Amino acid sequence: MVDALLECWRILGREGALIDLRPVHSNPAIEVISAGTHFVPGHLVDEMGAADDVAADEAMVQVVRRGYFAPQMQETFKFASYWDTLEGLLAYADKKWRGHKRLPPAVLRQAQRHIADIFTPYRICIRNTIHLAVYKKQEPPLTQ
Repeated sequence: MVDALLECWRILGREGALIDLRPVHSNPAIEVISAGTHFVPGHLVDEMGAADDVAADEAMVQVVRRGYFAPQMQETFKFASYWDTLEGLLAYADKKWRGHKRLPPAVLRQAQRHIADIFTPYRICIRNTIHLAVYKKQEPPLTQ
């Protein structure tokens, strides 16, 4: 990953900036939202993401320490994704989450029970945390 960041440094213009925008891997809540109700049957399980976060963070620390980039700003924010049905979420999960995230069976059953009991239109929501950082390109370090 450090090699990729060094390649970014190489091709950036003199006043260039690197934008680090990525999801923070966690186990976000599944929310069932309908008129007058907000129910959380449980959380997703992210099987592999924490290791990716650590590797990305460590790579950035290395290139900053070596003088290639200087941090300008860093923050996190929530990004909500919505599905009109539980089936819609499951179809999305089948295509996009393969081996990375999973919805535990007990959480799925809780959501299904709640949806069957509410008798009103609902939506499914997952709020992921997003990491945003900006790094300014520095002049070439004297020692590499």
